[in-house]
Amino acid sequence: MIKRLGHVGIVVEDLEESLRLYKRVFHLKARAIKDAMDGKLRIAFIPVGDEEIELIQPLTHDSSFTEFLKTHGQGIHHIALITDTIDAEMDRMKTEGVAFNAQKPRVGAHGVEIIFTQPETTGGITHELCAEH
Repeated sequence: MIKRLGHVGIVVEDLEESLRLYKRVFHLKARAIKDAMDGKLRIAFIPVGDEEIELIQPLTHDSSFTEFLKTHGQGIHHIALITDTIDAEMDRMKTEGVAFNAQKPRVGAHGVEIIFTQPETTGGITHELCAEH
């Protein structure tokens, strides 16, 4: 069952520049910055109330986030939804015609299982299912 919004993932060209913008304009600061996907991404987590903004900078040319940046430019990549039963939720969503970017979840930057929907099956928006921490 979907329990709550987890974060909004935004792909950026320059993480440091984006962090300066969020600090200057919104008075928001990152609680953590880390590398992910074996050094393919640099991610900053910016808390906003009980949720967060996740800024994602691709560091290599062979990531789907790099392709997103080339195709769409900087912008919202996904909306993350927290679920307490990721496998059951995937099965249920598949019966509704939702396709995923992989056969099974993998561990994401938050250290929990994640999987992304194919946007063409979820109203043109990519959603990330995240297991509850």
